Amino acid sequence: MNLLLTLLLVGCAEEPEGLAPNGDADNDGVTNGFETEMGSDPRDADDVPYRGGWAKDAHCRFDVEPTGNDVGEIAHDFALLDQNKDEWHLHDFCDRLIFLEFAGYG
Repeated sequence: MNLLLTLLLVGCAEEPEGLAPNGDADNDGVTNGFETEMGSDPRDADDVPYRGGWAKDAHCRFDVEPTGNDVGEIAHDFALLDQNKDEWHLHDFCDRLIFLEFAGYG
């Protein structure tokens, strides 16, 4: 069974004011500049970049309003674990085409 899910919302990253790019404002071990580049909030220690290299959308992921699960609608947010054991959320990628493939074995 395959699931193709598309979210087409536009967002862009902004550089947080007053933060040095090479600093670490939230003391999470990741520089402010890299967190901003990867769509994470450099002031929030719980919001870190995904180790797999996938950039989050810095803005629209917080503003997504689910409308349903039919074609053309916006699905509710959910989380999955990736190969790095990172929990990622669907709405973190709200400005991208997402293809999810899963299978069950029994």
